[in-house]
Amino acid sequence: MNFNLRKPKTLLFLLVSAVCLCIFLPYPFTGKAFIVGWDMRTIYVSNFENLRTMMQEWVHHGTAPFWTWASFLGNDFYSSKLFYFNDFFEIPFALTDLKYDYAIMIMTYIKFLIIAFTMYAYAVYNGHRSLTAVLGALMMTFSAYILYVMPHPFFASFFTFLPLYFLCVDRYIKEGKYFGYILMVCFMFLNNYYQFYSLSLFTIIYFIWRWHRTYGSFTNMMKRAFLLIGCYMIGFAMSAFAVLPEALNILANTRVGQRSSTLFYPSLIPYLDYLSGMYMPGTALSLRASTLSSLYSYTTANDSVMNAYLYASSVPALLFPQLFTKKNRDRLNTCIVILVSVIALIPILSSAMHGFSEPSFRWLASPLFLLIANTMILLDDEDALSRKVLQNTLAVLAVLQATTTIIIAVLTGTPVSAVGKELLIPLLFIPPLLLNGTALLQKRGRMLLAGVFIESALISYLSFAGSPVQCDITREEQDLMYKALGDKGEYNRFLLSLDPDNEHQFYRSYVDYANVYWGRSTSYNLNFDIKGMIAYDSTYLPSTNDFIRLDPEHVIHYLPWTFNVTNPDLMNLISTKYAVVTYGGAVPFEHFEFAADYYAVKIYENLDYVNLGRTYTKAISYDDYDPSMTGILQDTLICRPEDLDAVKSLLGQEVCTFDNVYTDGNYLYADIVTTEPGIALTSVPYDGGWHISVNGHETEVFPLSGGLTGIRLDAGENIIEMYFVPRGLRTGIRISMLGLAAAVAALILPKFRKH
Repeated sequence: MNFNLRKPKTLLFLLVSAVCLCIFLPYPFTGKAFIVGWDMRTIYVSNFENLRTMMQEWVHHGTAPFWTWASFLGNDFYSSKLFYFNDFFEIPFALTDLKYDYAIMIMTYIKFLIIAFTMYAYAVYNGHRSLTAVLGALMMTFSAYILYVMPHPFFASFFTFLPLYFLCVDRYIKEGKYFGYILMVCFMFLNNYYQFYSLSLFTIIYFIWRWHRTYGSFTNMMKRAFLLIGCYMIGFAMSAFAVLPEALNILANTRVGQRSSTLFYPSLIPYLDYLSGMYMPGTALSLRASTLSSLYSYTTANDSVMNAYLYASSVPALLFPQLFTKKNRDRLNTCIVILVSVIALIPILSSAMHGFSEPSFRWLASPLFLLIANTMILLDDEDALSRKVLQNTLAVLAVLQATTTIIIAVLTGTPVSAVGKELLIPLLFIPPLLLNGTALLQKRGRMLLAGVFIESALISYLSFAGSPVQCDITREEQDLMYKALGDKGEYNRFLLSLDPDNEHQFYRSYVDYANVYWGRSTSYNLNFDIKGMIAYDSTYLPSTNDFIRLDPEHVIHYLPWTFNVTNPDLMNLISTKYAVVTYGGAVPFEHFEFAADYYAVKIYENLDYVNLGRTYTKAISYDDYDPSMTGILQDTLICRPEDLDAVKSLLGQEVCTFDNVYTDGNYLYADIVTTEPGIALTSVPYDGGWHISVNGHETEVFPLSGGLTGIRLDAGENIIEMYFVPRGLRTGIRISMLGLAAAVAALILPKFRKH
């Protein structure tokens, strides 16, 4: 294997493209839509349509993408949805009319190419031969981890640039060049701050490993490390315009803090999956919705799916034991392996690496990268390989691949017969293993390259088109869902033509998720830009926590962050005017009448509808409220205990409703006439980003009755204007400007020193 390839970049492009054909080509031929995996079908396609709505509004009307009315009861789009949309690949596609299944296929192919070439650049920079660089690029690009994240676009975008991030760390260690690292930190924070948290922690391990690998000692390491930390802080500061609003939003979300405080998993599966993760391609085994899948994945009590995707072709698995032979033994590598394993296998530590959320193996991408980096070092040093160890490893891995599924089934009490014919799937990985093992033993580079390519193509196919989970929706079904309520915006236009009063009213629509949307997703309202009451939203507005308290059973759907409001009292509270159903018996209102037929559905009007909200004469605290009391919500405000006295002092004796209401993106206008001072509850979710004035003057506001916005009123006509700017945005911009100034100083000061 001691030769270099001719035109390695061209070869790499062709090999990656060929494997991608195995991933994408079967879909159009079988009539399947490339809307793969549960999350992509239920969340990402709808989030993409919401992004498209916001971006097109920004381009055509100048409405900054700050607030979305279509995400559940309303949401801070900028702070919450940047979690999903810092995927820079999606923004240009959102400005087109290209359907999501085509757009995501193109984006995924581009991401595969980028990760391949950034990994190639990392290998070349570190002095690896072209053959080793191409092999390393293929191993990383089609590793089980990358195949796992590709159906999760906002994760895939982040890990696409993982090799480039580590390349910037290496350049700093070897050449002292830090400006690229500053830019990369900023970019990675913007890309996905959630994943960058665990990567930041792992950077400490990688820095120590690379420093020792480069200099053979730890001399001067701490001094240089502190400078790198300073560069990290500058990069973080530059990203503050996005990260600060995001952090303020997510820290108030109930998903943060749902961590495991235990030392042991209640099942053997996480331990067995972690051990088998290096030599069994997890994506080809766990994404099948079968008994086989249950043996290679574990779901925590908080619905976090744990899969150990450490596999990066059989080459790292074959060479891993070489790291512990007498010639290659490195105490630092041994310590890293032990440390990573301890963190992964102790729930409370894995939870900490997962952002203090549910324990997860998602952070294993960085250890996987380090494993491939070590593998490339061994590939370039053939004399360091022990032939005997390699022969024994090959034999053991062949036996393990054939028997691991049976072993896990027996140890977990799963009948082997329940796995059925799928027991044959692991046997498919043995021929590529034997081919790669033979190539390593005979030192035949081209054979090894062929083996890695064949293995990549096989596992990639089984992870996508060859997986029942990843191809269970046809293009025809997807097109029907796109048209369930007509073209985008058509339903809203129909309602405006149905009733002239709708022009100056604020109202929501109940959509029968089970029948109108076929039970596919609670996020389809985003597709049609409907102000609704259903959503799958892991980054929901924090005030929604109070809304859940009103009646958890009829607000939360099937996960703590999925919503489907079915209580008629709550529907009246949030100004629900219409119900979209397939038959009259599905109407949730207590008093209603038929309004119109619309395509294959029927629209009914709520006779108890109230435009935006009204004034109140009574108030109690949450301490005196329980979910069985939703009937009092029509005439009684529910307050946080600390606000009760202030709210009671504002109560009047009359009930008034809003007259004219107008919304436009981040802006809401309304007027209400009262004969006395009072307090009105609006159906707009409370958020610190709302700037609210009454008759031109800022007024007192409260989070009331499930996190809705209560506004203090004057006697007479009250003209209410609300404008939304994300909380922390202005402060974040100031910090970003300081960070940018620091980055510029870091760039030019060394040049002045030279002069």
